[in-house]
Amino acid sequence: VGHAIKCLAYTHAGIEDLRGTPIVLECGSNVTTCSKMISVQNHTASSMTFKFNVSFTVYTGFCGGCSSSLPSGFTCTTCNTDQCNSAFAAVLTAPCNSDFASVRAAALLTLALPLLMAAALRSF
Repeated sequence: VGHAIKCLAYTHAGIEDLRGTPIVLECGSNVTTCSKMISVQNHTASSMTFKFNVSFTVYTGFCGGCSSSLPSGFTCTTCNTDQCNSAFAAVLTAPCNSDFASVRAAALLTLALPLLMAAALRSF
């Protein structure tokens, strides 16, 4: 399933070690920066452990190439008119990083987190 994406979220609230369904939050055209944040809250009731796990993978970037200073293992995605990146394949490739793109990724994650947490908590 290929999608040109900016942000992918995995959410799960329930028994430990089960993964939620990936949700595409925002579409983009290219992936040059990846960052991931995992937040886990464990709640113990009697002898059962209840787990609230949210894992965010944020992609953001622009049409362009890798900086020549990056190691050769880093992969860049160049833009085509019909650019289509698989969410899962994008996780496996090493991202191109730039200071500007990293700041944008952090800002996007910071803005999206409260909305995602509220939506997840509303499902209880």
